[in-house]
Amino acid sequence: MPRQNLKSALKLALVGGDGRMGQEIARLAREQGSKIVATMDAKGRWSDHTDEVDVVIDFSQPGGFRKALDHCVKAGLPLVSGTTGLTSADRKKLAKAAQKIPVLYSANMSAGIAVLSAMLEKFRSLGDWDFHVDEVHHNRKVDSPSGTALLLDERLSGVLGRKLPKPNAIRGGGVPGIHQVWAMGPEEIVVLQHTAFNRGVFARGALRAAGWLFDKNQPGLYDLSDLYKS
Repeated sequence: MPRQNLKSALKLALVGGDGRMGQEIARLAREQGSKIVATMDAKGRWSDHTDEVDVVIDFSQPGGFRKALDHCVKAGLPLVSGTTGLTSADRKKLAKAAQKIPVLYSANMSAGIAVLSAMLEKFRSLGDWDFHVDEVHHNRKVDSPSGTALLLDERLSGVLGRKLPKPNAIRGGGVPGIHQVWAMGPEEIVVLQHTAFNRGVFARGALRAAGWLFDKNQPGLYDLSDLYKS
């Protein structure tokens, strides 16, 4: 039986709620009419009411991600995760879990990055050019390069069919995130840039993803391209 559309009134479990992204997700969820009915702390302990959860949203560290994924598989719950710094083993575990539950994973939840990533396909005809990805984040950003920079680098490497230099990473101040893709020819340069002005753009994307994934209600490994195509 198809689920009723409840995008504006989801019951959410939040992993990483003490972080700045988690706090922003909780704030926007309240504004949109959804409820945070359960949380998981840094030690992997869940609060009450986990039996009421529609979707789990994870913005934590790799250790928290692993605990959240195990819980979702056991409970049969959809998972939206934006946690970066995952290992190759984590990625394999994610793909295996997606055979049983709906999972949407993206290192960046903004609509702009989804569009920028799709635009990289246009560089296929410029395969003899030089390319580089760089990024700037606040001085408390743990992973370097960022998950988004690696996402763009991987996507562009696939388009060009060759490995690219490691993305540059700059840390300073309170910058939410700036990502640039440089395409450099012998006589001209093309630069694609995405700038996030605040963390709300990522929180909004995560909540939209949660609603979409809940309505989708089909096991599989999804990303933002699936969300925005629909």
